[in-house]
Amino acid sequence: MAEENKGKKPNYGYTAVKYFAYMGVIGFIGLCVALIGSFLTPPLSTLLMLIGIPVAFVGFWIAVSYVVLYNSLFKREAQEKLWGEITKLSKIRGDEKILDVGCGMGRASIRLAKQLTTGKVTGIDIYGGVSGTSPEPARRNAKIEGVADRVEFKYGNVLDIPFKDNTFDVVNASSVLHEIHGLENQQKAMQEIYRVLKPGGKFVTLEILRAPKLFFLMLFFGFVWSPKEHWTNLIKQTGLENLRAFVLKALPDIGIFVAEKPRK
Repeated sequence: MAEENKGKKPNYGYTAVKYFAYMGVIGFIGLCVALIGSFLTPPLSTLLMLIGIPVAFVGFWIAVSYVVLYNSLFKREAQEKLWGEITKLSKIRGDEKILDVGCGMGRASIRLAKQLTTGKVTGIDIYGGVSGTSPEPARRNAKIEGVADRVEFKYGNVLDIPFKDNTFDVVNASSVLHEIHGLENQQKAMQEIYRVLKPGGKFVTLEILRAPKLFFLMLFFGFVWSPKEHWTNLIKQTGLENLRAFVLKALPDIGIFVAEKPRK
């Protein structure tokens, strides 16, 4: 099996790429409108220029910023630093039963599986869009990365996790919770995570943090993410304790949060 996958590279997809591709298209349309305006006479030329130039600027700015953001987050050095901090904060021993919610194509699940010896990771996702339409791409990535015996992928929704109470030693929800719309649904997701955690089990998440430099980079898309205080309050309200929050300073600041389910 190792020989069969030798030389192959995993494919984890490009998170939210379609939205930023749309912005690039919008920027191109704005540029075309401005160019057309340059060949006309006032007042129509002025109107088209006033509309086209700002649209072109915003569209191209956000599209290019996505490339910068993606490269800063997912290049090998950044990933090694990020997961090094997560492993250190969560104190993974190697024998844990881990749940990775919103696993997508398996990037986080496989990273966690590489930290295990006798433990196992289960990744769940509703599958669609960047995650693919089935668990197969994630399973293929696990084979290529050599951890197929330590990770499995299934259909599952974080709002209704398909496992019994007190099942997992660790639940990971990295860069997932911000995609759940509405505080009520986020609270429901956290309650489900709390339910399936064993007493003393750890909850781990990381999220891009809303900050001024994020708005500089992503403009109004900065509102997609939340500040550190939002996540710390959400975690505490769930009943988790011993919260440790670490901010990894990068082009976008990344918050790493680790908390525990009470033993009693």
